[in-house]
Amino acid sequence: MIKMAQLEDIRKMYFMEGLSIREINRRTGIHRDTISKYISLEEPKPPKYKLTKERTHPVLGPYIPMIKQIIEDDKTRHRKQRHTGTKIFETLKKEGFSGGYNTVMDYLRKEYRKQREAFLPLEFELGAYAEVDWTEAYFYLKGKETKAHLFVMKLRGSGGFYVRAYPFEKQEAFFDGHIKCFEFMNGVPYKIAYDNLKTAVKKILEGSNREEQEQFIALRTHYLYESSFCRPAKGSDKGGVENAGKEAVRRFFVPYPEVDSFEELNEYLHNECIKLLESNPKWEAERAALRPLPAVRFDGARYKEAKVNRYSMVQFETNRYSVPTIYVGEKVTVKATADEVKILNKGTMIASHPRIYGRYQEQIKLDHYLELLLQKSRALGNTKVYKPQMLAPVYEQYRRSLNARSPRGNREFVKILMLHRDYPTALVTEAIEIAMAYNVYSYDGVFNILGQLLVSGSPKTAPVSKDKLQGIPEVVVIPPDLSKYSALMSGGGQ
Repeated sequence: MIKMAQLEDIRKMYFMEGLSIREINRRTGIHRDTISKYISLEEPKPPKYKLTKERTHPVLGPYIPMIKQIIEDDKTRHRKQRHTGTKIFETLKKEGFSGGYNTVMDYLRKEYRKQREAFLPLEFELGAYAEVDWTEAYFYLKGKETKAHLFVMKLRGSGGFYVRAYPFEKQEAFFDGHIKCFEFMNGVPYKIAYDNLKTAVKKILEGSNREEQEQFIALRTHYLYESSFCRPAKGSDKGGVENAGKEAVRRFFVPYPEVDSFEELNEYLHNECIKLLESNPKWEAERAALRPLPAVRFDGARYKEAKVNRYSMVQFETNRYSVPTIYVGEKVTVKATADEVKILNKGTMIASHPRIYGRYQEQIKLDHYLELLLQKSRALGNTKVYKPQMLAPVYEQYRRSLNARSPRGNREFVKILMLHRDYPTALVTEAIEIAMAYNVYSYDGVFNILGQLLVSGSPKTAPVSKDKLQGIPEVVVIPPDLSKYSALMSGGGQ
């Protein structure tokens, strides 16, 4: 099995440099069949193994955390009272360090050498270079002040940028930001600069080297672009996108936008970005200079194995999501994107929910519990899976009327709810309303009316008015005297 970085090199040599499989084989030593296999993949996936660990300093290694802590503490002290290299060496010797002075000084020179920074005016080729960053802004979500994490991608050739808002900066939001930006731009820049984000970088190595997250390599390999990372704590290395983030907050979040969802906020940001880019004379030219999008969208979801509990719910992070009750006890896969949670069983989706952004909350669908409610219909009024406020008011009115007429009223009502699986909600609701007008209280009655609505658009007969009902004389039925039948039984055994 080859490494993800080798897979990336193979695809770049083939798709970007135009090298033949034979030439790639000559350069890399990787078998031609293996090369053919990986360049034919529509969506490259990272190999399922861990990267080898970076070589550590054999003697100094255990003391490096102590050195870093000393340097970090010195930042809060007066400049003339900070540790020198000699003082650090003496401190380490007291702690048992057996190495030499030069070992410590070589490490300090490589890791903490400082120099005065100078800046050059920059000019970028169209489509060649972009920068990515996160920033924060506040807005009103359903009237409540809420923090948005803004994913910003700026193309340096034209200076145009695009913004997406998320409730967090998790990996699935990081990937979704790339996907949405690339699709908005209808192309991919040749190189993108980043901070040392945990979603992309596992470990900062010496110089510009980084141990990268496997999924981040998969993203980069899918879209075939180069990446670079800023020096630690050097945001000026990508000052263009930092300024774009500040401009986005100033232009789009002053005053606070008032929305009912993140979807509405992102629609607002999308439209505001378009307005801003319409006045950018280089924007369309830069879009035309980007690399084309791949045929398949990158799968930026996060996957997690889980088990369905006895309440037919699956936990993801701190929240729980319902699935049909037939899957209780089953092992399932949770597929989480920035705004949706899908639950899969053996590759088949069995439930889909909007993602919960809070903590210790539940997302429950009544339909998942209807079969169980048929068996335990008495619990319908007390279970939290049935929330009358989620349905039209006529449903709860009809349920109460059913229960007043029959001890099996809840069961009849559950069967009516199951009609939503096969018929439009509006049509089922209309059938219930007509049933109440006709004084019909049963599943069969509602189903019959529904069938008439489907065929003709209205029931065949009109309901009897209350005035006519009052004019009908009362009929008194006298029960028969069953004792008269006893005479027939006498002698019946002869």
